[in-house]
Amino acid sequence: MTTPLTRKLAAGVLAGTLLLSGIAIGIPSHASAKGLGPGQAAAIAAASKTFTYKNAVYTLRLPNDWKHRLQFAEKDKQTLVYYVPQSKSLQKEVLFTIEAIDSAKWTDDKESGVYTSLGSLNGSVYALHKSGETPYAKKPNSSDYRMARKILATLKNSLSFSFNQTQQAAPSMALVLTDARQAAELYAFGLQRRSASIQYATFSDALKKTMYPVFKELNWVTGVSSPWITKWEVTKDTAIGSSKEQIELRLDTATSTGSEPSVQLTLFLEKENGSWVIAALSSDRELPRSGVPVKKDGVPAFGSADAVSLAAKAAAHYWHILSGGKVVKEGEIREFSIPGKGDHYRWLGEDLSTKEKLFAYLKEVYTPEKVQQYWNSQTQSGSLAIVGGRLAQPNADGGSLRDWTKAKAS
Repeated sequence: MTTPLTRKLAAGVLAGTLLLSGIAIGIPSHASAKGLGPGQAAAIAAASKTFTYKNAVYTLRLPNDWKHRLQFAEKDKQTLVYYVPQSKSLQKEVLFTIEAIDSAKWTDDKESGVYTSLGSLNGSVYALHKSGETPYAKKPNSSDYRMARKILATLKNSLSFSFNQTQQAAPSMALVLTDARQAAELYAFGLQRRSASIQYATFSDALKKTMYPVFKELNWVTGVSSPWITKWEVTKDTAIGSSKEQIELRLDTATSTGSEPSVQLTLFLEKENGSWVIAALSSDRELPRSGVPVKKDGVPAFGSADAVSLAAKAAAHYWHILSGGKVVKEGEIREFSIPGKGDHYRWLGEDLSTKEKLFAYLKEVYTPEKVQQYWNSQTQSGSLAIVGGRLAQPNADGGSLRDWTKAKAS
């Protein structure tokens, strides 16, 4: 799918619709750097045998014949280096990254064997991370595949890294997304490009902690060579209050033999530190090597094993309703009959006494569609009934009236 957002991503520029803090974009020497702020500007200057890329922290020197094949972008404490293909039928892909890793975590990352240390400064180790798979492997006879392979094979010996002489503390580079759809589309773009780094940048702090070991195990390259994601489309966007949204996307996939079944992706997003982030996610079918859990029937549409606190809250709401709501005093529960429905009904507690109160309570954790679906099924089955504007439900034995509002996920 081509959108203004994906066109900017494909061009290596996350600006305009995305508000970026502390971003530097590498550009060829003939392009204009107008508009890049002080301390953030990136420059590529040609030399006799090398060209340089410089950001606020360090300078890279690379073979001059790579200059027009590489494009640079700064995101989330990383320099992403893209290979720009000559073939117009191919899209650029991440070739390697330079990452700032907390020194306390470096021992584990070093032992993984996928990082090469370039230097350390201000409590961070700056390391080279090469793509786990040569881009355009599906076209092994193409000049772009051969060039990308050559760069990766000689990178360690060809790359020169140095910290800038006037170095100050490295700036905090953050991706600020001003609406939920931007975060959803950027995540889908990361899935399509198989870039765990891009996906990771859209996650909440809690989800980052969950997904970090997953992406680390995958060497920060997600997905498989076949099937691949050809395009995506947002199929539903549901606001849940002012600071939460649920977005559903259809991911179209294909192999060399033709189209494959689409994957339905569900994202639950919320505001965190002024930016929209993905707090939980799930899919209806497996997305290999993605870390995305497969949604099971009966699980809230936005639920996942990665959203433990959210699942606990949903479970607590569900059981609070089954228990009859908040009973103010002893003896308040009494049975009565409803003609045509049954003889053992009781009123719901004052906090759930009307349809409006019930809907408001459920919408704290469920989408409006799920709430309406729940209401329809409960009223049709007789599990909920309205009598004179007040809600009632079949009485239950004492064992089901425990305080489930204190439920916790484990």
